Amino acid sequence: MKKQSEKQQRFQRWKSAHVMRLRRASGPGKGRCLPRRRGIGSRNEALVAPSHFILLSATSHQSGTDVNEYFKFLTLLRAVNSRSLVIDMSGVRRMIVDAALLFKAELSRLVQLRGTQITAIAPKSLRTQQVLKQTGIDKLLNLKVETEPNREDVIHWRIAEGPRSDVDPGLLEPIMADIEEVTGLASHPVFQGIIESIGNCAEHAYKDHPDVTWAMPESPSWWVFQQVKDRVLMVVVCDLGIGVNRALPLTLANEQGLMKKLMHLVRRTKGEDTRALLAAMEYGRTSTGLHERGRGMKNAHAVIDDHGEGVFYAISNKGCYVYKKASPSVDGHRRSIKLRHSIYGTILGWRLPLELTSQQGRS
Repeated sequence: MKKQSEKQQRFQRWKSAHVMRLRRASGPGKGRCLPRRRGIGSRNEALVAPSHFILLSATSHQSGTDVNEYFKFLTLLRAVNSRSLVIDMSGVRRMIVDAALLFKAELSRLVQLRGTQITAIAPKSLRTQQVLKQTGIDKLLNLKVETEPNREDVIHWRIAEGPRSDVDPGLLEPIMADIEEVTGLASHPVFQGIIESIGNCAEHAYKDHPDVTWAMPESPSWWVFQQVKDRVLMVVVCDLGIGVNRALPLTLANEQGLMKKLMHLVRRTKGEDTRALLAAMEYGRTSTGLHERGRGMKNAHAVIDDHGEGVFYAISNKGCYVYKKASPSVDGHRRSIKLRHSIYGTILGWRLPLELTSQQGRS
């Protein structure tokens, strides 16, 4: 038998001593066990937020430590069932807009449905403090932020939210006023397209579904972040509904032939949520059958085509779809991705340069 080195012997002694400690801790007659972890939200433990709030990596995949840590944090947040919760935001250094919006939606859901009283340890980062105040997340955290937002990458963000029963355009007019200021157009085509997309979200996202037995938020039930900066418009919409994969079959309940045809077209795509997103892009009507109500998910996609250039992306549960169009004269590029982590809802996002339409408005 080969003689063990001194390092190996030390490791074996440590291992034996560790096993004995575990056995003594378990008590006589009891099976070996590990110490129990306190539940999140207990008096002695805070839920620690990650340093980075980020949904997707630069390649639109969910790889990397920052992404994994963010979703681990969301999983713990969704599991909270206590009446009080302390969130330690002290280490948060960066909040990407869609991840911040999803965080806000989850906080709102927790307050609405479980009555959880949330408090927070303030972030050390002054930029993070400004983001929380500008987006209204500070109010959900019951966090008093003394610093007034003044950073260029923060002060242009606008917020809106509303109930699932209806989408009042008046709720969106303040955040869309920036578009009119930049383009000089009192009624911008992008404005109507995004309103219809949010209306479609409110109409389809919270339908009754036999697989959905958990409670869903009522008011607010959709959330919007919007920014116009350097003549570029960014809009992100979020809901915590049943997802496209469950909503699309309900929409096409009376058109089973069409449903089968759509799913056949996307059969080679990986992931049921991603296949549902692609099928929804092909389907050109809302469930109401009223043409003037828009064209569902395809209407959100058409905002880019009608504008001539920009980026649109949709994330629903574990599905992701990205559409990029560089100019009016070239075809757009489509990409679909099966994600590792579910967002348990749907996010739609647009990024549009406003120069092109601005020129048309002055001609």
